[in-house]
Amino acid sequence: MDTNIHEFQTSKPRTEADCFMKSIGVHSCLFVVQILLALTGLFLPALDTWAGETVYIDTPNLCSKVEKTEGNRVYLLSKGDCPKTQGKVAVPAEEKTSELEIYVNGEFWKNQAVSRFSIDSLSEVNMRGDTLSRTLAIPENPFKAEGEKRAKVTDDFFRSGEFQRRLTVEQERLKREIFGSKIQEFYQGSPEVAAAMAGELPTNERLYIFISSSMQGNTLRNYVRDVARLRDPNVKLVMRGLVGGVRFIKPTMRFVSSILLKDPACDPEKSRCERHAAGVNVDPLLFSRYGIDRVPAIVYARNVSPLDTRLSEGMGKNATVGDSYTIYGDVALSYALERFRSETNSQALEPMIRILSAGFYENGKSE
Repeated sequence: MDTNIHEFQTSKPRTEADCFMKSIGVHSCLFVVQILLALTGLFLPALDTWAGETVYIDTPNLCSKVEKTEGNRVYLLSKGDCPKTQGKVAVPAEEKTSELEIYVNGEFWKNQAVSRFSIDSLSEVNMRGDTLSRTLAIPENPFKAEGEKRAKVTDDFFRSGEFQRRLTVEQERLKREIFGSKIQEFYQGSPEVAAAMAGELPTNERLYIFISSSMQGNTLRNYVRDVARLRDPNVKLVMRGLVGGVRFIKPTMRFVSSILLKDPACDPEKSRCERHAAGVNVDPLLFSRYGIDRVPAIVYARNVSPLDTRLSEGMGKNATVGDSYTIYGDVALSYALERFRSETNSQALEPMIRILSAGFYENGKSE
């Protein structure tokens, strides 16, 4: 069906220790402690026969045991396949001993300075920590003011409309170029939702912008720029015929080349000029199918089903079309899309509108 507008046509806290004790029980906790003592080599029963004080030395792995001690020499036994993770073991030492020689399986391993430790040390450390926490003064950060100032600038920029528009455009680009096919697979039961998530029209929808060489250059370049931003194969620029007639191809080539230039002042014959990634189709049959009698005109067609994609979708026998909506006049493509969305409630048009509304990307910055 065809219908007109503008003209428009419409064809939550507990401590970890508390939770841990309640969850595993006291007996389990004792068992865990016993395991930890074994893993660190603290074989407490053996210490009953030791004289002097007890110190702790390194072991090459968690399976090492004390074989014997002679003066300042400690002999360890290490057997079996054991993880190569250093542990600790308690050994007797004279009070004046400052260094121990450690042997493993009869071979010298290393010298180690004596590190004295007792359970009472834990209490002393805690008391010192409490004292320090009350008296320790942290110096003022000399960069605090500048840091806060710069943090505010960064936060303001992140929240600005400009950056958010840039973010939106980049999100939509990633959807289309990186995740497009995966999104289509995931939402294969709903083509319209899949297309909206991917930032493209569904495969059975089309957006045609009908143009001619008689239109104003700014209008043409705006449409070309917007089509290049969308990067959707189902959004197409269409001309009725060749400029100057079917016998002349060069005028059409010059015309198309000129409207694709990002900088209209650039001369391709004198320098290398950047062009928008867009194409122009010459298809008079599409003009006829949608009844386009003047330009510019923008058509949104749904339920398009071509038999042969190599042939024109304007051929009645090659393609069937559901409903279509047309807007005439020199209007922005974003405006036309908003009107189409309002009329059809199409989800697929949402990301396209967001992309075209991102003003930061004027003058081709999105390509």
